[in-house]
Amino acid sequence: MIVLKFGGTSVGDSQRVRSAAEIALLQPKPRVVVVSAATGVTNALLDAARAAARGDVAKRREAVALIHDRHAEILGGIGNDAFCQAAASVVEGLHAALDAALDEVAAAGALSERLSDRIVATGEKCLATMMSATINDMGHAATPVFADTVIATDGRHGSARPDRTLTRQHAEQVIRPLLDAGQTVVATGFIGFGPDGATTTLGRGGSDYSATLLGAALDADEVQIWTDVPGVLSADPRKVPAARVVPELGFDEAQELAHFGAKVLHPRTIRPAVARNIPVRILSTFAPEEPGTVVTQESTGTRVKAVTALRGLIVLTVDVPELEDLAPAASAVFRVLDEQHVEIVTVSQASSRRRMTFLVDAVMGGCTQLQHRIEEALGDRVEVHVSCSEHVAAVAAVGAGVAGEPTALSTMLSTLHRAGVAVLATTQQTSNVAMLVVIPDDAADRAVAALHDRMVRPQHATHRSRRRRSALMAESLRVG
Repeated sequence: MIVLKFGGTSVGDSQRVRSAAEIALLQPKPRVVVVSAATGVTNALLDAARAAARGDVAKRREAVALIHDRHAEILGGIGNDAFCQAAASVVEGLHAALDAALDEVAAAGALSERLSDRIVATGEKCLATMMSATINDMGHAATPVFADTVIATDGRHGSARPDRTLTRQHAEQVIRPLLDAGQTVVATGFIGFGPDGATTTLGRGGSDYSATLLGAALDADEVQIWTDVPGVLSADPRKVPAARVVPELGFDEAQELAHFGAKVLHPRTIRPAVARNIPVRILSTFAPEEPGTVVTQESTGTRVKAVTALRGLIVLTVDVPELEDLAPAASAVFRVLDEQHVEIVTVSQASSRRRMTFLVDAVMGGCTQLQHRIEEALGDRVEVHVSCSEHVAAVAAVGAGVAGEPTALSTMLSTLHRAGVAVLATTQQTSNVAMLVVIPDDAADRAVAALHDRMVRPQHATHRSRRRRSALMAESLRVG
């Protein structure tokens, strides 16, 4: 079984929806299609919600009109009147529910996270309905499924955490019977349901995450992420014109790249696939014949495959004079970071064992706010000095086994030295998957370009990478 996920740009208008449907129908049954909202619709939904909260009737009307126009254009691409009218009826009902939710926001004068989730889910629900109708119009049976009846999460609106066990149970109850009946299931990405049954959203990268969650829940043979780039690239092509597609990655390499800023994947996306050893393939709807990147359990090679940068970070250093105070000080820092929902990138401890350094995402209020919270949490219990630096970046050179190469780190540091990049800290990952340097934020582009030029060496195309997508699609069920 294959799970295919199509992003917003891949389903942005009626022609793209039909092209995505054609790609999906090339896969043998059973198949599940996961869709995002059409490009621009989620932003318009949020614009409408915020306008409603501040009482801006004109802006709300403008945003809602954009949504209606986008959906009307996609509906117009469904040739069969019966399928088109059935889909239009569902979409109109979803638009009416949107209006009611916006009225609630206007009456409250504020946009709650709970209402925000209900509102933004409209985009995915409408697209799933229209994609299903398009597949039916093409002569294949399809049924839309709203994932707020399948993907179980906690109650944290805006960035909910899934419950994989419950999700598996609901997928068997809701989706499996449809697949067994020969239907193509078109599921919404990005959304789930909380303990109280309310619609939740999975946060950034949520649609890709939905695809791997459903793939894991249904024991898929492969998950395909169809997007607007031809695979995972060796660097950001906007900064490094010589960047190229990486044909194969191991799970660990993909997770490191995602963690350190690769835009194609979110770190959470890979985890459900890792748990079930399901290959994930990243492909382009605009170049469907290209083989893309396949992410599997095993990795090949020991060279650097990609270089990426994570910008806008903060370095937080905690010093304690007495060794016995380090544990309670570190505990307080971790607690504050958790309470503030701050993502930790890396943590290291000095050889003296009296200093811990945290590399974390930037927070509202910056270092001043973070230091205040930590000092408040520590109180007078321990003597500690907290220092903080903003505007730093983490640059990672990723490749299985590369950190175990005797000269790799020295090559990385000497390359940065020649490029005039100051290194604030360095970490050689014990997993041997990545080498990491912390540098000033404004030097990140220069560092990535220099490291890519020196360490990501041109490789001859393998027989596998030269094969066209049509040949690979025929064997996708055998991958893994």
